[in-house]
Amino acid sequence: MGYEQTGLDKTGLDMTGQGDPNGVEPWRRNDGRAPGSGPLKVVFVPRGEGRAPDAEALSQAGITLQQQPADLSTLAENSPLLNEADAVVVEVQPGDAANLDAFDRLIHLAAGGVAVVAAVEGLTVADTRTLLRAGALDVLPIPFSAEELRQAVEPARRPVRPALRHATPQRRQGKVVAFMGALGGVGTTSIAVQTGAVLAASSRVGLVDLDVQFGSAALFLNLHPSLHIGNLIEDAERLDAELLQSVAVRHASSLEVLPSPPDVMPLDIVTQEFVDQLLRTAVQIYDVVLVDLPQAWTEWSVRVLQRADAVVLVTNLSVSGVYQARRQLEVLEANGLTSKLKIVANRVPTNLLGRKADTKETEAVLRRKVDYTVGNDYPGMSGANDEGVVLKASRLLKDVQLLAASLAESLAAEASPQ
Repeated sequence: MGYEQTGLDKTGLDMTGQGDPNGVEPWRRNDGRAPGSGPLKVVFVPRGEGRAPDAEALSQAGITLQQQPADLSTLAENSPLLNEADAVVVEVQPGDAANLDAFDRLIHLAAGGVAVVAAVEGLTVADTRTLLRAGALDVLPIPFSAEELRQAVEPARRPVRPALRHATPQRRQGKVVAFMGALGGVGTTSIAVQTGAVLAASSRVGLVDLDVQFGSAALFLNLHPSLHIGNLIEDAERLDAELLQSVAVRHASSLEVLPSPPDVMPLDIVTQEFVDQLLRTAVQIYDVVLVDLPQAWTEWSVRVLQRADAVVLVTNLSVSGVYQARRQLEVLEANGLTSKLKIVANRVPTNLLGRKADTKETEAVLRRKVDYTVGNDYPGMSGANDEGVVLKASRLLKDVQLLAASLAESLAAEASPQ
């Protein structure tokens, strides 16, 4: 039977406001399927035709989509439409009070049975905030891609919990790790992304891409966000946990990314006050907050480094890499930031026996120990970035896992009472 709808008459979702949602029982799964089993089945309810991705793209994303143009006011009368669905995506007009009220009642009806994702034409941060507060699993812009749809409904593979609109989010006091590169092209973002994916296996981890000009963290994870850091900057006065989470995009590894803007933005659009509030909010949500910084030194990037519990400087063993790393070290020393610094040498060559090149000469130039080395497997790392996946079993992955484990250990030790 799919979803049973009990105690609901044909006016239960009437757009005129008739019908009492408080007396209505939610849909209950009745098809014998365990949540998360079988292919992901999605029902899309747009207001008109031609708003869904093409069939081939949906197939590649692993989604079976049934499209049924309808109005929210008629959805309650079409419970067969929801039979065996893992998620329903409905087009919502947040500016229409009656439409929003109907969506609110739909959330009530679906609680505990089917995940509900909202889709909005001309989506704004305020719309996202409103719909997430109402209980939507996620919010998509119209039009949306098959990949965006997959990312939004993927959590529906797991059992759906009733929407707790007024629940207070669990408060954490997470740690901040700032990643900076000796120069461009040494693999800073790749190391940050892959480290985050490893850490996300056991903790809630957020990666903040603050390179507002050339950030590529979301790109390296094949994420296609509709909102980004720029939206948070525009709405900085209202920045809180709810707003921040409305912008975060979740990868299959469980790593959550706050993406950089799709367009180049001036560095001074970010302020010290903004990064203070951003990090203050992020550590209440995440156990670990990774920050990918731009190459340029600014007052606000120094503030991030001061706020960080650990700073990771990524370089390689080339002449220019070591030279620029030394210059970065001098600035870090001038700002009293070296006590929490870790140096990662990336793309370290290995011999036929798998032994990495010696870093003693590099350490002599830097006048500081290299804390971690990551082997040179450019095709492996580049391939992972191109496909938006985590590293597969390899020596390179082991190097990243060692870095992640060491960082987690040092952060935990710092958090422990002396």
